[in-house]
Amino acid sequence: IYMAVFSGRSELLHVGLFLAFLMPIAFLTTTASKDILRITWFDGVLAVTSFLLATAFVLNEPRYHNWMQSFDQLTSLEVAGGVALLVITLEMVRRTTGWPLLLIACAFLGYVAWGSYLPGAFSHGGVELRYFLEMQTITMDGLIGVPLYVAATYAFLFVLFGTFFQLAGGGQLFFDVAASTTGGFVGGPAKACVVSSALYGSVSGSPVADVATTGPITIPLMERYGVRKKDAAAIEAAASSGGALLPPVMGAVAFLMADMTGIPYREILVAGLLSAIIYYIGVFALVDFECRRRGVGALPREERVGLSMALRRGWPNLIPIIFLTYLLLHGFSPAYVAAGACLVTLITSWIAMRHAIGPHRLMEGCVETCYRMVPLAAAVAVAGIVIGCIEMTGLSSKAAALLYSLTGGLMVPSLLVSALVLIVLGMGMPTVAVYVMGAALLAPVLIGEFGLPLLGTHMFLLYFSCMSAITPPIAVACFTAASIANTNPFSVAPYASKLAVAGYVLPFFFIFNPGLLMEGGP
Repeated sequence: IYMAVFSGRSELLHVGLFLAFLMPIAFLTTTASKDILRITWFDGVLAVTSFLLATAFVLNEPRYHNWMQSFDQLTSLEVAGGVALLVITLEMVRRTTGWPLLLIACAFLGYVAWGSYLPGAFSHGGVELRYFLEMQTITMDGLIGVPLYVAATYAFLFVLFGTFFQLAGGGQLFFDVAASTTGGFVGGPAKACVVSSALYGSVSGSPVADVATTGPITIPLMERYGVRKKDAAAIEAAASSGGALLPPVMGAVAFLMADMTGIPYREILVAGLLSAIIYYIGVFALVDFECRRRGVGALPREERVGLSMALRRGWPNLIPIIFLTYLLLHGFSPAYVAAGACLVTLITSWIAMRHAIGPHRLMEGCVETCYRMVPLAAAVAVAGIVIGCIEMTGLSSKAAALLYSLTGGLMVPSLLVSALVLIVLGMGMPTVAVYVMGAALLAPVLIGEFGLPLLGTHMFLLYFSCMSAITPPIAVACFTAASIANTNPFSVAPYASKLAVAGYVLPFFFIFNPGLLMEGGP
């Protein structure tokens, strides 16, 4: 609603309103520690403070919208408010995504503060506090930046669509279709898991959210018919980690890629289709080999319905997907498409009355969307802080010098080091944050120094950002799947990485064979 009302206003206002509503939700739904089960008075103080800070930003937006660097100056009160906003944002990311992302952000902030004392090439000229806060909180090169704007607009609407689609029975349709098409073959339960997780992941775009949604159905089903606990968890994690690679949605990462590269969203979807299919063929083939070796049979008839029955029972849920895909391919803006898909989903849910989304379930869907947006918003906010630190210290050029010194200026070793950096960054971090930081640090080097193609480079970064969710030792998707299967996550991650081996190989082919990204002639 606020996007419709303020559609003619600045991006700063959109982000300010988004923070004013979402930051209080973050502190009222997460405690300071997992050992604390209830919200305390301190959480309430943080919620109120964050709301007041974001509201003050919204009220002063006309002043910031016309801001002139070097002429306008922050007041002492604005300096104090900017510091408080950054500290509260860091606490929000600690609560919602954990310590890894917070420590990385603190390392970059420390570099801004004390990097001028470093010897050699990594020293910078120093950054004054007022200039730092001006860049972080007023311009679009920091906390109030492109990543958070994308989360506040496109990503929020697509997460809302995914929630409504699940409430309308879309997840059940995906499982029924998967079970009817693959369940009758060898390893039927595992293959149904791969297909259903791929279909749902293409809507959700989040490995962890995909595992948490489809895993409670697919993992017990696989265990019941002969798949070992750790194998079931690994299959679910590997299948879910490809969701952000598979059109038509691809999660928030695709929107960020479109904004950061200037490549139309439609072109990114077309480019991602063939490679995502190849990724899932790889997972599917390895699952088939393992199931044959271990003697896992087909899914019993009583566990699956025929394809015609599945479509007859769930055909209304195909309408929003067809509608969404049609509009995306015909050049409509992602925000328009997502809002329209939400509306179509609400309408079609009433065709099959058992999944009708009335006022009560509509409210449930909105609440669930806010829960899902909190960690995403925290991650992209801190990613924006990191990008601001990189910009104001010139760290990207220094990273290029370091990469050159490590690899001797050779392209393939530089790609290998870049892949390793993304996997290390992804230890415990959301896919979106990994991609944004990789795009800020690595993309300028790979494109500027080696002349690599823009789309191929960013797809390379996207793939390894997704693979970081299942790569040992800290693999967030595997940890989620292991908790559902009640098994050791450290035994799940190596097997999931084996199943997803195509995801580690394909990105290198993007660089040398643009045909995999649907570029060039047939």
